[in-house]
Amino acid sequence: MNSILNNMAAVGGQAPTDIIGHLTWAGAGAMLITRDELKQKLIDSGLGEGWMPKPIRLPDAFRRATSAKFRQEIAEGIFENYMLREVGSNKQTDTKGRRLSYDETAGVVILDKHNGTIDASHTSATASQMTQTAILRFEICKNHYESTTLLTVMTNVLKSMSPTPVRQSGGVYFVPKQFDPEPHAYIAFIRSLEKGEAENIPVINTNDMRGMITRKLLEHLKGTLSVCKTGVDNQLKKSELKVILDDAKRIA
Repeated sequence: MNSILNNMAAVGGQAPTDIIGHLTWAGAGAMLITRDELKQKLIDSGLGEGWMPKPIRLPDAFRRATSAKFRQEIAEGIFENYMLREVGSNKQTDTKGRRLSYDETAGVVILDKHNGTIDASHTSATASQMTQTAILRFEICKNHYESTTLLTVMTNVLKSMSPTPVRQSGGVYFVPKQFDPEPHAYIAFIRSLEKGEAENIPVINTNDMRGMITRKLLEHLKGTLSVCKTGVDNQLKKSELKVILDDAKRIA
């Protein structure tokens, strides 16, 4: 990374009129965002609402809300473990059970998929606290995307710009000039997020820069071909192979 930035600094005095693309890196920390907020940020950045993720499904929000675990020592070497497991699901309801030792009904939380409401019961103070926490979390989860969804959106946008990784560990990518002004909209979107961070540095058209990008692109192609060969050798499913081949076509 330092060598890349040093090369950029070496040409920093030139007017950035002849560039071949941008070096881009970005990330986002843990955060929550509503669907309306995310849609508006995508529009304001210039990316557009076409990159919006699917609406949040109630069962998915329910599972996120009931993912907590709790452990407490009630005597020396003796612990109570409160864990969550799905004990039933149908088109109308999802059910999660709280397990206290061998008591599978220490707490029960039931989601009504039709009304989007939760019904809960419990047999102990700790189970009561956990069920109430799950109910509160559900109200948050059903109306908010988490950072994992935002990272998926960011990855999808980046992939659409034929990025070439310039570090073996990933994280920094070269995006060709032909995709302007998309990289700028991409950076603006990420910077608008509460925990988003992104940078975009122009790559000047010099022999050194062209050589670096060519080397990195060749490494990327070789790596992709290796993945394709491994997929065929391991007889992956057609659907899995299609993902690999589509990625290879995009890179080519």
